[in-house]
Amino acid sequence: MKTKTLIFTIAIGIVVGVGIAWFGADIATKKGEQIALKTAPSIELSDDNVDFALWGAKFPDYLDMYMQMKDSGKFATEFAGSYPYSKINRYPQLTMFWDGYAFKYDYNQNRSHYYSQIDQMETLRNNKEYLNAHGLSAFDGQPGACMNCHTGNLQNLVKKFGWIEFNTMKYWTILKLMDGPKDIHHKQMGSTCADCHNPKDMGLRVTRPAAINALVARGYEKDSQYGIKASRQEMRSLVCMQCHVEYYNQPTGKKVMVKAETNYKETDVLENGNKIVKKEVSGIELTYPWKFWKKGQPFRIEMFDDYYKSVRDSFPYDFVHASTKAPILKMQHPEAELYSGSVHAANGVSCADCHMPYTRKGALKVTQHNIASPLKDVNASCKSCHTQNEEYLKEQVRDIQRTSAANIRSAEYAVASLIADITTLRKEMAKLPEFAKITDSKARDEAISKAIKPVLELHRKSQMRADFLNAENSSGFHNPRETNRIAAQGIALAKEGQAKVIELGLKYGIKITASNLGFEDMRKIAPKPVEINAKRYYESPAQDNTPKELLDLDKNLVLYNYKILDKRVSK
Repeated sequence: MKTKTLIFTIAIGIVVGVGIAWFGADIATKKGEQIALKTAPSIELSDDNVDFALWGAKFPDYLDMYMQMKDSGKFATEFAGSYPYSKINRYPQLTMFWDGYAFKYDYNQNRSHYYSQIDQMETLRNNKEYLNAHGLSAFDGQPGACMNCHTGNLQNLVKKFGWIEFNTMKYWTILKLMDGPKDIHHKQMGSTCADCHNPKDMGLRVTRPAAINALVARGYEKDSQYGIKASRQEMRSLVCMQCHVEYYNQPTGKKVMVKAETNYKETDVLENGNKIVKKEVSGIELTYPWKFWKKGQPFRIEMFDDYYKSVRDSFPYDFVHASTKAPILKMQHPEAELYSGSVHAANGVSCADCHMPYTRKGALKVTQHNIASPLKDVNASCKSCHTQNEEYLKEQVRDIQRTSAANIRSAEYAVASLIADITTLRKEMAKLPEFAKITDSKARDEAISKAIKPVLELHRKSQMRADFLNAENSSGFHNPRETNRIAAQGIALAKEGQAKVIELGLKYGIKITASNLGFEDMRKIAPKPVEINAKRYYESPAQDNTPKELLDLDKNLVLYNYKILDKRVSK
């Protein structure tokens, strides 16, 4: 009896001790925030001035951590990091995916939040002259919608121009009309304090209108101060989820008056007689496709199938594939969607717990604001919950990402093979008298597309899945089960498409052998980093070829060469 009483007493003591430790840590966190609020009392924070230098004067420790991201461009993990090598050089199959779209010509590994606006201003996807000269003659400039998650100035820009007007205006026109010089505190300012914090009490908040609209549609309640009503732990994910998502530009179906240029140029100043005028154009609105993803549910890829089917009359595609003529959906960076169904999410782990773990600044417990891969500091991120040693935990991440990547690459190669076969089928069908007699090339393409519509739908669905997994930045780690389920679907749909190509070919007397493209085939079409006027386009640091060790890794992912890939795993 005494033994049972002793065990019970010890157990109660442990529970109480954990509770006191948690309570003390929570107090330390809030104490740190309150002390910071009282620092530099003459500085009044508001949304009118979102310059991180001003906010940082009140929060110097946080500013110091934030500024560390400026030098983060040299860090590369096996599948992400912040070293800006050309991802279309590493994954040339993507140039086949995006034939007819700007991403075919420029797509780099992203750098840190510090560079989010700088990199968007420099990308060739935002260079009308370059894209017009390289196969996209109809491209007339990115819309302001593309700036939603790249600038810390968003709230003021929406106030200045209006929500729909901001999304609809041209990107560089907005930059010309933005207050301040072209530096990191004004036109080049990336993600910043005000994006996630209320200036009155530094409470976490959602500031992106598209995110608030989508979360309300999912079942959250809107809040005037914090965007959405949610617990602090929920907010530690929601502030990230407002940008790390799939999105698209939904036509409003209405005309809107916007400010435009008489001669649109990718510069931040008006020059050579260029003027700002008012212009009536068709409005667009940045939208997250979350209608079928309800609050409390894990995301499933079929929810995108259902959503984009529901809006297909008003938004049929992101672009028409130049070779297959399929109506393609381009995925963005759906970290929020994939993570939602993971083991970590089910156990209440937030994005910030891993990517912005708690750290110590003297006696204070603060959130790390050098936002980066958890692999940079496993002790602070993973070991706050996991008891295993650091190398063991890194090996687990390695194994999950490598096995997931093997399946993701298989899905990509399967889709690339389908694209090659559809392209062959179209070319051969165009020679047949039934289609060759149609002299108008556009009408001939439409006739062939109608005849092979089931194949084009399989291309659309299979590529959406492979593209989703490539655009999602964790290489499967955020949710390995769903990653591999999506990859399997992508492979199955692509193979079904190839079988359909062969079937349709036989119907028209065309013999087609199914392609089976792989790593070596893709290396043959790998584009080199772009040079303009004999110099690198990105200069700080330069856009670059894929590091050799990453290409060696990708080569051995084919069928998963465990004899090579498991060498780094300790016994």
